[in-house]
Amino acid sequence: MRIDLADVSVADRPKVAAAAGRYRLEVVRDSASPAFEAAWGALDAFFGPRGEMEAREAVEGFVRDGLLHYDDGMFGHYRLVVAWEGDRLAGVRDCYIDFDPVACLCLVALAHSWLDEQDRRSGLAALFRAAPVTLAHALVASEPAFAAAPILVVAEMEPVTAADPNSVVRLVAYGRSGFRVMSPARMPYSQPDFRQTPGSPFRSIPLLGVVRWVGNDAASGLPPYLAAALPRLFHQAHRKYMPRDRIDPLEVHALRALSREATDVPLLPLPQSLDELALLAPLVRSAVLAGYPPELRGAEPVIGNAAEELRAVVERWAPTT
Repeated sequence: MRIDLADVSVADRPKVAAAAGRYRLEVVRDSASPAFEAAWGALDAFFGPRGEMEAREAVEGFVRDGLLHYDDGMFGHYRLVVAWEGDRLAGVRDCYIDFDPVACLCLVALAHSWLDEQDRRSGLAALFRAAPVTLAHALVASEPAFAAAPILVVAEMEPVTAADPNSVVRLVAYGRSGFRVMSPARMPYSQPDFRQTPGSPFRSIPLLGVVRWVGNDAASGLPPYLAAALPRLFHQAHRKYMPRDRIDPLEVHALRALSREATDVPLLPLPQSLDELALLAPLVRSAVLAGYPPELRGAEPVIGNAAEELRAVVERWAPTT
């Protein structure tokens, strides 16, 4: 597939153009192909132990079927994209491009992204942030009822902690790509823990909703109906392969918090350099978990001190600034 640079944030265009000349992107259409085996192996090895990877059978079905039908008339398209440098697997990105006919919107869910170690800082990550937008524009064009539909790109991110340097690196990278984050106080989104089995204790994974409203990169707020698309469409996809009683409490909590106010959901700016880490104050784990009841706080439900956690994050990065 080819990337339309018009779909790329201005700051990312030079490195995306360079990466597009280096890597070949392939949309995997056959779940029995060597490309699928390579992609699945990479994603499952990295995300499986973290409880963030669907079952293989589910992903095989998504690739095979392409079009996914949800409840309430909603539907989506799953896309598994691999990047090759010659015959070498350099990276994998999968995403869901979902449509809500009632709200008339398109939500692009950036599900997983994996890069080989040698391909970090090569521009491939930025290429992977842009590719789903190009895919979404093509699908919107094929759906006449959605010709004027807004496109919201969403990535689920773990809250910031000093113990996980990547939690900072990812948010800085997305900030440079024109993304912002929905205020966790207004949108306390959480994902089911995919390691759960029938009879196991209920558990969720609190996450940040990192978003790009395509064509509205300077917006400081998101209309509530667009913000609601995050839990509504993400959880519709989760119900395809998990019991409702593991999903419904997460959606109820998120939408209840959203409905407490009728105003736009604040889109908080992300740092674009390590000199702006103070912007992470509302995004550190302790601050985020304060918006969840204990049963939805994940494996470690104890809330720490948000100010101390931010101080630890800034000190962790001080030697490199």
